Amino acid sequence: MVAWLPGILIDQGIASAQAGFMLSILQLGILPFTFIVPIIASKMKSQQPIVIVMCLLLLAGTSGLMFGSGHIWLTTASVFLVGIASGTAFSVCMMFFNLRTTTAIEAADLSGMAQSIGYLLAAAMPTLFGFLHDLTSGYTIPLGILVFATLLLFITGLDAARDKKVFSK
Repeated sequence: MVAWLPGILIDQGIASAQAGFMLSILQLGILPFTFIVPIIASKMKSQQPIVIVMCLLLLAGTSGLMFGSGHIWLTTASVFLVGIASGTAFSVCMMFFNLRTTTAIEAADLSGMAQSIGYLLAAAMPTLFGFLHDLTSGYTIPLGILVFATLLLFITGLDAARDKKVFSK
């Protein structure tokens, strides 16, 4: 989202200066939740409620970007929701490496596997996003892929959020 948000908003008719400001709004949503959510999540036996709220916020924010058509208040709220959900998703994901393992070696193994795949996808997605934009002359399909990814995040997140260890003896 960080790579394409200004382009999406400019395409919807928002001035480039406002689109850049919206990127700041996104970051303002991400930053505090990256720090607050782990404190809350670590006190919970299961993090499933956090995953549910996070995915609902991500769906609402992405839908607002898809259908907001440049309405500044809806766009601002949508961008902030995506920021909150993104900060929450990242911090909870990083916590799962520790919460779902019993030893440092298990945590390192799980973290290495998950982050290798995750960062590979993160590196490829901006290019795919741009390719699909050029192919379809719009952002509806690329944002639709984010909605689909949110549904996958919901399914896998609910499983990862259960109070269970990955490596059971």
